[in-house]
Amino acid sequence: MNVRTFLAAVRLHWKLFLTVLLACVVVGVGGALLAPGKYASTTQLLVSIQGSATATAYENDQVVWGRVNSYVELLTTEAVNQRVVDKLGLSQSARELADNVSATIVPPRTTVIDLAVADASPDQARLLANTLAGEFIAYTGALETPTGMDGQKVHTTVVTSASTPHRRLPGPLTFGALGALVGLVLGAVAVWVRSRMDPVVRTAERAAAVSGLPVLGSVSSAQVADAESLDGYRRLRTRLLSGWSGEVADPALVWVVTCAAAETSTVRLASNLGSALASSGGRVIIVDTDPTGEIGDWEVESHPGLFDVLAGSASVDQAIRSRFDRLPDVLAAGFWEGDPADRLATSTMRTLVHRLRTDYTHVVIAAPPVLSTVAASTVSEYADGVLLVVVLGATRRRDLVRAAEDLRMTGAPVAGIVICTEQGEAPEPDVESTGRSGPDVADETRPWVISDR
Repeated sequence: MNVRTFLAAVRLHWKLFLTVLLACVVVGVGGALLAPGKYASTTQLLVSIQGSATATAYENDQVVWGRVNSYVELLTTEAVNQRVVDKLGLSQSARELADNVSATIVPPRTTVIDLAVADASPDQARLLANTLAGEFIAYTGALETPTGMDGQKVHTTVVTSASTPHRRLPGPLTFGALGALVGLVLGAVAVWVRSRMDPVVRTAERAAAVSGLPVLGSVSSAQVADAESLDGYRRLRTRLLSGWSGEVADPALVWVVTCAAAETSTVRLASNLGSALASSGGRVIIVDTDPTGEIGDWEVESHPGLFDVLAGSASVDQAIRSRFDRLPDVLAAGFWEGDPADRLATSTMRTLVHRLRTDYTHVVIAAPPVLSTVAASTVSEYADGVLLVVVLGATRRRDLVRAAEDLRMTGAPVAGIVICTEQGEAPEPDVESTGRSGPDVADETRPWVISDR
């Protein structure tokens, strides 16, 4: 999943992402407000050299500065804090006490150490700070030896005794910001897991990644009512024809429109695509090869259709219905009870397609779903390109994978996938999809690639 695909997933699952983010922020702020506060008492220690000075002032400073850095580390060790535990008879361990001790050097570059001890009791915090300061002085006094032959020695003294304890509370803003950072990470993980486990294809990027095919365009499944409704199909037409040289193909180009598992009406989509192709000039015919599917608005039940022609009970001229006003001609499916693949695989069908190539500029075949019958793969043998329709929010991921693989295994010239939305106009393409291009798609720039709504 690249950044572009992830952002599309976040747009789709924004409620989940926002819920996780806000939950982490609430936990962070709530934890800061509900956490028991502690009292901190501070004392200051001064590290210096006492004795006859035989070294230069600079050398003295270097010696003391080295001790100060070491002392800051020693103050939080178990060895020093164990002395406090033993002296006061504390029930807590030296490690637990050391966790509540902090030591810092007073800036800039001084030999004064700020020593702070925190405890739930203010009196205990002050007692611990004073005791720790005294025990540390005794501890370092035993460790220190003269730095030279003249008895020069490093001493530690208390500058200020333990201060009045002040309450130390966790910062809600700090914890809230930390919760937000954690929420961003967990929200991203939640979106990634949700998109991976989602059985339904919801974005064009996901469709391309699952099928391994390029996105050719985005259209609406609604029946077009006017010229403006054909915009999506016009873009699809431009994309399809960009793969072939020449203004008009000779003989006609044959397109097969199919879907994975009956998520939408391929007859309706084929009719819309046919109208878009016809609007650019030339003769177009729509062929319905699914006798069990939805009946187009141009089909008449009593009129002979494709399967009547294949059965020899009607002629091609009788079955084709010619329309005017630059509308495509239609060849309805007609009546057939058996598997349509049996009739579509005959030489009669091959001869029919050859004749339609001669008489028309474009032949658009509406095929049954790939997973319901092998009819789609059968008619693909006569096609120049197969358009696999994906309905966002309806096509299941496993069905799309199987359909794409079945078409590849039969050698179908799959041009790519067409994203379909059930209501209204499809979203405009604005990002580049991923996937493997079909064998008959020459344009590798993929100009009509879409993003999720």
